Amino acid sequence: MNKILILPLAAALAAPAYAVTFQRWQTADGATVTYAERRELPIVHMEIVFKGAGQTGESVKGAAAMTADMLTSGSEQYSEEELYDRSNRLGITIGSSAGTENASVSFASLSRRDTLSDGLKLANQIIAHPKFDEKILEREKTQAVTALRQSLSNPSFLASRALTILNYGNHAYADTARLNEADIAAVTSDALKAHHRSTYAKNNAYVAIVGDVSRKEADEMAAAVLDGLPAQADIHPIADIPQTDGRQQDIPFADKEQAVVVMGLPLLVHKDPDRYALTVGNYILGGGGFDSRLMKTLRDEKGLVYGVSSSLSPLEKKGPFAVSFSTKKGSAAEALAAARSVLENFIAQGPTEAELKQAKDNIVGSFPMSFDTNAKTVGLAAAVGVRGLPLDYYDNYTRNIEAVTAEQIKEVWQRRLDPKKMNVVTVGKETR
Repeated sequence: MNKILILPLAAALAAPAYAVTFQRWQTADGATVTYAERRELPIVHMEIVFKGAGQTGESVKGAAAMTADMLTSGSEQYSEEELYDRSNRLGITIGSSAGTENASVSFASLSRRDTLSDGLKLANQIIAHPKFDEKILEREKTQAVTALRQSLSNPSFLASRALTILNYGNHAYADTARLNEADIAAVTSDALKAHHRSTYAKNNAYVAIVGDVSRKEADEMAAAVLDGLPAQADIHPIADIPQTDGRQQDIPFADKEQAVVVMGLPLLVHKDPDRYALTVGNYILGGGGFDSRLMKTLRDEKGLVYGVSSSLSPLEKKGPFAVSFSTKKGSAAEALAAARSVLENFIAQGPTEAELKQAKDNIVGSFPMSFDTNAKTVGLAAAVGVRGLPLDYYDNYTRNIEAVTAEQIKEVWQRRLDPKKMNVVTVGKETR
């Protein structure tokens, strides 16, 4: 879930791609700062990630997302309307969100000293002094229930939710997939305050700063935005992922002509030693759009789908690998069998040299777009900090992609992924 306070910054402030050098240090309070200086434009972007403040760190289901949503809904010093008004007059952007593992606050401002100083004071109010007003909470809960009901009428949402539960069972990674209206109704202002107090702290804060400021100024910015937070977070380690056993769940859905099919299992962790072979292999299998094997077989050869894709989503523990597509209700079984066959053949045979070259060319060729704006670069800087990546990780990324061989992909995919253990969900499959 994501909530943006205001977005007055002009799109014209986008910067062209160019080399970036990251620096990283710890503040006196224990926060980690990752910084890149970019002087081409008078703008600065900041992303503050609170590690462990996402769904895996909540004691009340739904509290993490609701806490993040309500950060911009009023503080000890300013009402919700005053926050909007002040941010609008300053021309700054502040947003907040909570994911599976972490929560984050994004901030963007002109680098002019008075604007930046006032903007940081406002961001500090949002991060360190949120109010969690009861009336606003009731409004947010009503909106959350409405959004959930709408999502439950979407077969793709139902499929993704069911696959997450098959993949992770009772693990915290599946908490969002199990969220229901009663959980939302049970969230209280006290629960949000407790979640904020225990998971938004200085020692689990990772501050990424990119733009028109010096390192000294970046250090001062980090201290200013975190001022008033507790020194220590109270966060429990994420449990290991249970083994999957290749189950299938068929969910009836009568209102659509199409059936949705998803298949997957937990696979990839941050800093995974096999990540480059898995990444290139995934592009060849289903991540490369019309270039992929799944698309060529299911769409071009068999005419079963308009589109099919595979994806990798790394987490601290094993994040999901997934294949997904929609097809006619009566074709779901045939399309699923075809997708399984493509996956099994890819794992057994590995890629061709032509496929490998095409994948590398596309991954390497598109990589500079990852840095073409400060907003994108600050996200990469945040990843360097939170995941503890080497400072030259992105400098070496394309070199590591280029080094992947067809034999390496075959070995890694055979060792890491057993097709028999893939969980499968169909929504709306025709029953006979």
